[in-house]
Amino acid sequence: MVDDEHKLLKIFQISLKKRGYTVFTAANGQEARNKIRELDVDIVFLDLKLPDCNGVDLLREFTSFYPKKIYILMTAYANVENAVTAMKAGAFDYITKPVKIDQLSIVIEKAIEWLKVKEENDALKERLKQTTIIDEIFGASSVMKKIFKLVERVATTDANVLIQGESGTGKSLIAKSVHNFSARSKSPFIPVNCASIPEQLLETELFGHKKGAFTGAQSNRKGKFEAANGGTIFLDEIGEISPAFQAKLLQVTQDKAYIPVGSDEVKHVDVRIITATNRNLRTMVDKGLFREDLYYRLNIVDIYIPPLRQRKDDIPLLLEKFLDGFRKKDGRNYTVDRDALNVLKNYNWPGNVRELENAIERAVVLCQGTSLYIDDFPMEVRESKASDDIQETYIENNKPLPEKLENIEKQLILKALDEATGQPATAAKKLGISRQNLLYKMNKYFQKG
Repeated sequence: MVDDEHKLLKIFQISLKKRGYTVFTAANGQEARNKIRELDVDIVFLDLKLPDCNGVDLLREFTSFYPKKIYILMTAYANVENAVTAMKAGAFDYITKPVKIDQLSIVIEKAIEWLKVKEENDALKERLKQTTIIDEIFGASSVMKKIFKLVERVATTDANVLIQGESGTGKSLIAKSVHNFSARSKSPFIPVNCASIPEQLLETELFGHKKGAFTGAQSNRKGKFEAANGGTIFLDEIGEISPAFQAKLLQVTQDKAYIPVGSDEVKHVDVRIITATNRNLRTMVDKGLFREDLYYRLNIVDIYIPPLRQRKDDIPLLLEKFLDGFRKKDGRNYTVDRDALNVLKNYNWPGNVRELENAIERAVVLCQGTSLYIDDFPMEVRESKASDDIQETYIENNKPLPEKLENIEKQLILKALDEATGQPATAAKKLGISRQNLLYKMNKYFQKG
């Protein structure tokens, strides 16, 4: 704490030490320069008017030499111009004298919280460098590392690959990675979504047609298999094709040969076939909905991608990957608030990686500044936090109902105080009770002993 008011420094030092902080003081700019070099401090309070220098000038000097510390300016001369100047110079916050110790504590807690988030982000970036990466797919969990190794091994062969997993897990990215790591990487990768093409058009889409084969066929047309010759064709949503078309697809998987619609000529292609589905093809085979011979032809190597809820270790890394993309795009250093990060890590993500990416994009669009808070995320994510807050109180089922209700009330009070940055009047308004009633409950729950 840098200030020329010795009594004020002494009061702050004693009060903050009682609250568990280690506090050093300096009465002028030169003393502050000496101490910041020698001492390991995290947060620096600077008075705007010092005997030997200006606080903003000292702030600019310190932020260039010690950028990882947090700086907060204090002044008795409050105006908008001073605040803007302080923030532009690199101040974390700006407070006006006289400063109450409770106000100081709130600012310190906010600064500590920011430091923790920054440390976590730095650690995540370091892990991101060390994690296994294949093209655009990220993963630190053991299951994803096994998938990456399998992709690398199967890519060196021409074996057909069946990729199974829920929607949004990244099946198309795995397919593209198999192609990119293969000897066919210089040749075409042709994706086809079988579910999005009407059945009557799927045959001509894949195999092409001869001029005059049907009304509107005014010229010969190549199909996707011919377009993929020498490379890879990726048939997504393969579980959606009809039994009739399954028989036609079987021939091309066996012989790499097919007949275009309306033609008598057999065409041969050199293609690798990769398929994907969010359905259980083995179950479909058992029910007679999918040909068993085609299933085994397509399923030479099977890759199952588990849903994101089963590999939550990957969530922080994926989150950091998506954020980094927006940082580069917007030129802004986006970070996720600690409370929001905990919610994101615990949410089940029914839409998997795709849902996570969309949620991050929404939060980036709606955030004010560069910090993403829980209110910036979609309703489903926000509601999961409220649900978790209440459900936590039911973990200990042996507790009587009055204690469970007390726990719920405590959590709601703490949440309101947190959102109101410790201001009881604002928190009471959020809770719909009087300030006196809130103070009574705070005293009852948090001042015992």
